[in-house]
Amino acid sequence: MNTPAQYRQVLVEDIDLSDTRYALNPFPPARPNTQLSESIDTFGILHPPLLLELDTNNYIVLSGRKRIQVVAEEVDSFITAIVINRSYINQPRVILSTLLQHQLIGSHLGIIEQAIFFKKAMACLPTEEVIRFLPIMGYKAKPHIPRELISLLNLNSTAQFGLHKGVLSLRAGKKLLQFPFEDQRVLAELINELQLGGSKQQKLIDLVLELTKRSQISTDELLNRWQEKEKDKQHNGPQKAASLLSWLQRKCCPRSVAEEDNFKKFSRRLELPAGVRISHTLSFEDERVTLSLEFSSRRILEKQWPRIRSLLMNQDLGAVTK
Repeated sequence: MNTPAQYRQVLVEDIDLSDTRYALNPFPPARPNTQLSESIDTFGILHPPLLLELDTNNYIVLSGRKRIQVVAEEVDSFITAIVINRSYINQPRVILSTLLQHQLIGSHLGIIEQAIFFKKAMACLPTEEVIRFLPIMGYKAKPHIPRELISLLNLNSTAQFGLHKGVLSLRAGKKLLQFPFEDQRVLAELINELQLGGSKQQKLIDLVLELTKRSQISTDELLNRWQEKEKDKQHNGPQKAASLLSWLQRKCCPRSVAEEDNFKKFSRRLELPAGVRISHTLSFEDERVTLSLEFSSRRILEKQWPRIRSLLMNQDLGAVTK
């Protein structure tokens, strides 16, 4: 079979580990973790690394660097690797395609790894070839997506690390690009500290963006005002998150918050029974309210409907609703 990559026995000393031109992980650990080392000691390298041959007995790593590092200190050691022949050295499409397929075996690329991959691809391939990689990663083949991913590399390193570890959502990462560099760090650290999920990340970022722009202050200064207000309170993590989001909401939309508080008091005065709910219009745009009744079955609704219908058709009620 004539394929670019073939299995080969390679002397570890012939692999240049200092060459990271194809590395996708922006935050490699200083040393491979103990679990990987123990696995290789017990079973060997079950997923052979991917190498590119530059010349005779001269290789660089495309994928699987940590596995090579585990055995790199052994003298005269050989490993079984998948090697792209040097005849393909000037064919970046072949190299990147093989690299991507190797990375996705039993794993996936994080958002920042995807961004780095597309940055490398855009540097050496036409756009029409780059977008062919998108469906392999689960995206639609649209030309704006690689550019959006690459833009995430302009984030503060703390925010990038949050995306890499899955602490920050992709949507949150995109929104953080609207903040100054230092504000990105502050928000990324806060989201990690409070362990906010996707929807709460969005709410925090949107509220902070609105308030910092409106008041022309930094994110750090805004959060310091909240911390000063809360300094004597002993909150656990979820309570602290709820307090912060509530405070930001009140600062951002005081009228809406006041309306919501009044509506809650109104609902409590009604003493609604179980299965009955009341709701207001979006953003309290008018005085209308909706009363919802819940029935355990259609049969029970049908049984109760004559009484409900009679009440709704009552002239006095009709006069009130007009």
